[in-house]
Amino acid sequence: MEKVSESRTLKKGAAGFYSLLGQSIAMISPLGAVAATMTGAAEFAKGSLPLAYIISIFGVLIWINTPYQFSRKINGSGGFYTFNSRGAGPRYGLTIGYMMWFSYFMVITNAILFTSGVFIPGTIAYFLHVNIGTYTWIPIMTAFIIILTVIAYLGIKPSLAYSFTASAIEIALLIITSIVIIVALGSRNTLAPFTPTPADGFAGVAVGMVLAIFSMSGSSAVVTLGEEAKQPRKNIKKALLISFLITGVVFVLTSYALTVGWGISKMSTFFSSSVPGLIVTDKYIGLPFTIILFVFIINSLFAGSLAPLNTSSRMIFSMSRDGLGPSMFSKVHPVHKTPYIAIITMAGVAYTVSLISGILIGPENGFLYLVTASSAALFVGHILSNFGLGATFKKLKEFKVVTHAIIPAAATIILAVAMFYSFYPPAYPVDYAIITAIVFIIISAIVIFIYGKKHPEEIKKAGSTDMLVQEEIYNRE
Repeated sequence: MEKVSESRTLKKGAAGFYSLLGQSIAMISPLGAVAATMTGAAEFAKGSLPLAYIISIFGVLIWINTPYQFSRKINGSGGFYTFNSRGAGPRYGLTIGYMMWFSYFMVITNAILFTSGVFIPGTIAYFLHVNIGTYTWIPIMTAFIIILTVIAYLGIKPSLAYSFTASAIEIALLIITSIVIIVALGSRNTLAPFTPTPADGFAGVAVGMVLAIFSMSGSSAVVTLGEEAKQPRKNIKKALLISFLITGVVFVLTSYALTVGWGISKMSTFFSSSVPGLIVTDKYIGLPFTIILFVFIINSLFAGSLAPLNTSSRMIFSMSRDGLGPSMFSKVHPVHKTPYIAIITMAGVAYTVSLISGILIGPENGFLYLVTASSAALFVGHILSNFGLGATFKKLKEFKVVTHAIIPAAATIILAVAMFYSFYPPAYPVDYAIITAIVFIIISAIVIFIYGKKHPEEIKKAGSTDMLVQEEIYNRE
């Protein structure tokens, strides 16, 4: 068996099940998602926000079938790139690889911009009645990205330990907050938020679903830790499923509590208030608990930025290690065993993209633009992976109609409907974000097609190094 040199591999066995679960939940970033993505979803779903999340639960539940099934057989730092390259074909897998990389990379951009440009200034303005200035978010974001980069650079183990602890606290805080609000409302609780009526029809619910699905879909990012996981075929699929089940239930509970707590008929002002979750918490629970929640939301947003930095850097590392990306990204730190050049570069470019977006269209619209571009690429990548799943298991001669065809087809339909309603009716800046994602996907596909024609032998290497490393892992175990 061909062996991959230690200088080209990441730290094997660094992540056990609980570490993987922590990464999965951290990528979802429960408190951060409530503060950011759920607030964005409310801009469109309004008083039907809980309905958008309930539908999204079923959508995500069947869509994670694809990475779940893939991870039973194929693992590696490339994640969806490796899955599809070794199954459906190198060109197909490489196209999806860059698509999913774009999605995870854009998570970093929207998370750091929201934290520094929307959440922190909004909280200070509401509770302290102080306007910290138009561009004060820039030094905040600068400090944020520097700390993120240092932690990611130093190794996956401390990142995952931090993520697991933070995630457990976040889930507990969300459950406590939601239950207290619901109990305090008493007879004012109602089933109206579980209907499309408050959103004036299904169109608003569907656009809200785009962000709702996105806020729950981060669990699939754990697949990029296949090289560093203990027993990856067993533990990755478990972490993927359990993290989603936990966060899905919590999101429905929280979306309902915040909707009725804010006021169903007033949900049109939810997004524009910048920090609605903290406002509702202060109203029903009080300032001391709200301060605690604020601290942990910042912590959640931090963990939710660190996780995609780890994910995107490993994806570009995997593609570059196969010779299908810039060679400098394939370098591994001799001590920390991290793809350190990829990490530093991803962080620097993400910072630049966030900075430009925030300056040109403002932090709030910049966040919506970046998060929607990310979700659009993620949806298309998942749709293509749904087809890749069937092709892979036919190749393995283990094809099952339900798990490899029917469920992926249902996931594709749900995602396609959500995408359609994202375009219609047009909503600024969501429409421009989707166009951006599609342009990136088309250009990537064209470049990969041309490269494959000129270098057919090189393109065949897609995902090959990940597979060699997996063989070494299982031979060792």
